[in-house]
Amino acid sequence: MPSLGSILSIGRSALRTQQDAIQVTAHNIANAATEGYSAQRPILTPLPPQRTPDGIFGSGVGIADVTRIRDTFLDSTFRREVGDLNKEDARSGILGRLESVLSEPGEGGLSSSLDQFFSAWSGLATDPIGPGARGAVQQEGSLLSGHLRSLAGDLDVLRQDTEARLLSSVQRVNDLAETVADLNREITAAEAGGQTAGDLRDARDRAMDEMASLIPIQVMQRDNGTVGVMVSGVGLVDGAFHGALEVRVSGGKVNVGLVGRAGNLTDMGSRIGGMIQVLNNDLPAIRDSLDLLAEALVTEINALHQTGTNPGGTTGVDFFDPAGITASTIRLSAEVAASANAVSAGTGGPSGEYRAGANDIALTLAGMRDEASGILGVSFAEHFRGLVTDVGFSVRSSLDSVEVHRTLSEQAEFRRQSFSGVSTDEELVKLIEYQTAYAAAARVISVADEMLETLVRM
Repeated sequence: MPSLGSILSIGRSALRTQQDAIQVTAHNIANAATEGYSAQRPILTPLPPQRTPDGIFGSGVGIADVTRIRDTFLDSTFRREVGDLNKEDARSGILGRLESVLSEPGEGGLSSSLDQFFSAWSGLATDPIGPGARGAVQQEGSLLSGHLRSLAGDLDVLRQDTEARLLSSVQRVNDLAETVADLNREITAAEAGGQTAGDLRDARDRAMDEMASLIPIQVMQRDNGTVGVMVSGVGLVDGAFHGALEVRVSGGKVNVGLVGRAGNLTDMGSRIGGMIQVLNNDLPAIRDSLDLLAEALVTEINALHQTGTNPGGTTGVDFFDPAGITASTIRLSAEVAASANAVSAGTGGPSGEYRAGANDIALTLAGMRDEASGILGVSFAEHFRGLVTDVGFSVRSSLDSVEVHRTLSEQAEFRRQSFSGVSTDEELVKLIEYQTAYAAAARVISVADEMLETLVRM
């Protein structure tokens, strides 16, 4: 038959266990607003029973473990949606800046510069003798070429800024990989006795959530409590060991690879994937379109301008520098930059001599405003409008994707929080439950004490 001491021991274990359970509940309530915190639950289990001649009697209650409420499937769904959101958000942010750089529509845009340039040729056709009209052509040509160079420079700045942000993001992934590996080591040590290190696991999950916003990851749960993290099928973290990513540039393309491993990562998404898409696809396409516009302007205007004779009696003069056929190098030729008199309004006489009233060159050049370019297939203005339209469409499409993935990620986070997060109402119910059990255990001890006192009096 169990002794009174056994009853007191059972009461004591119940008091201690319910007290510990209340502490877990208090910890949950305290962290109800903590981002990334998973609710914890004490696992109450009977203590090993006592075998006596009268039978097997229970010896009380203990806490086998304090587990955390977490669903790895909900985690992976959330990380996938957050990665998609950050990819589109990064892309739309950069393209939005590019849209501002193009300044279209507006008086300060390249379309306005093109229009004023061809209007200056129209003015020269109306007044082929006046020096003011030639000066206007020279000035507008300089402004147009300067505008193209400025756009090219802005694209370069935008590219350099994006590359710097890419490097920073890759370094952040490396820092997070080290953090996950360190936490793996700490969790292994903390759980050596069989208990769950809930707070450490939450810290590791927060690090992996941030990592997923930067680069797509696949998480593998290990039996020893550690995790492995893979990127595009390549192991980045395995237990206490971790690798590092690096940015690689080859053939004008930007990629990310694992240090010490050949080959680049594929299927890039998240914020890093969005920046790589802009660097490898969006910005080069826009730059190529601007370069093609510059090449068409230089080639076709020079070809026509060379057939004219300027007031100095010189023919075969280039209006733009023929060596500068990109948006970053287009500029007036040395002759035109030096003097407006180098501008030709019309063709020369039978011997190539200057004809003061000739305006056929200026008329033809003014008409190029609306005519299709042989190189572009459309007019210069239509080509640039098409570029601006493409950028605007890409921004709109990307922003729409941002909204879609933001909704999906919020829904995924809501489902995850509904499962793993702290419900203060539920915790208060648990608190009352443990408090009632504590009071009952205290009553057991009180009864055992009274029984002992009765025995003493006998």
